[in-house]
Amino acid sequence: MAIQTLDLQKPAPSNGDPAHLQFPGSALARFFELRGRRIIRACDAVWYTIPGRFLMSLPYQTMLSPEPSELTRMIRETRTFGARFPSTEWDGLESGIYVLRRCEYDIESVHAKHRPRVRRGMETFKVKLATAAEMKAQGLQLNRSTMARQGRYDPEFGQRAKWETLVEAAFACSEVSVPAAFAGTRMAAYMITCREHGWLHILHQMSRQEDLPNFPNHLLTYMVTKQALADDSLEAISYGYVPLFSAEGLHEYKLRFGYELIPHRSAIHLHPAVAPVLNSPIMHLPLHSMRKFCPADQRLKTIETVLKGAGSSRPPEK
Repeated sequence: MAIQTLDLQKPAPSNGDPAHLQFPGSALARFFELRGRRIIRACDAVWYTIPGRFLMSLPYQTMLSPEPSELTRMIRETRTFGARFPSTEWDGLESGIYVLRRCEYDIESVHAKHRPRVRRGMETFKVKLATAAEMKAQGLQLNRSTMARQGRYDPEFGQRAKWETLVEAAFACSEVSVPAAFAGTRMAAYMITCREHGWLHILHQMSRQEDLPNFPNHLLTYMVTKQALADDSLEAISYGYVPLFSAEGLHEYKLRFGYELIPHRSAIHLHPAVAPVLNSPIMHLPLHSMRKFCPADQRLKTIETVLKGAGSSRPPEK
């Protein structure tokens, strides 16, 4: 198995196509690469590094069933702790991806409880593409507000220097867009989306606490979904995976906008040197105790879920 480290900013290949659009997952990978993530090709997929020195596969909708030996080699050679990927053949965590395929879509497609919220948003906000300057000036406030509500913290969205790098990466990629809901010049909510090979991926969504009574998220989800489904070049929208951390209300929220949860298993394969340690009771018992004292800590919940997934992940029997 060849492990290829990719530089998606190289000149276009001889066939004239942009280098970052040569294979499924490449547009997403370029966005992550510009944010400082390492990108490789191995095990018949594209992978990018995530915090915690893990690898995650792209594109999100592609189910994988790699050979364990090839995964182990990839993890060893990249000096990471493990890899996470969606599969319908491996055992692992029960998970899924939220998808809405091409269909007729209007306000009647939305759940009855969400329709008045969308209309309230229409009365208060205007949806347009945000500029890089607007994102740098206001986006950090929305990020911190959202993460505080969710009980989590991601430095890429909370630290100014890292956030500005992310914004610059988004506006350097023609496939990435940043629709946002505004009240005048005030940004109330934004999304970061990426188009690729007939799919629109909704990657991130943040909003300002003070504006939530007027439902900017509902308006933004509805408008982005409606516009995407009217685009003949798109076949489906992805609204992300089931998260590893608890996010109450998100599941119902997405279903009420017409999205369907397509089930799969989230498989996690650890580096052979760390697997015995991380899967041992020595690690699980103190983590379980800390979770009892800090039940709202999303970082601890995520670690606990990753360890559970690593312990349950198995390749299909041959």
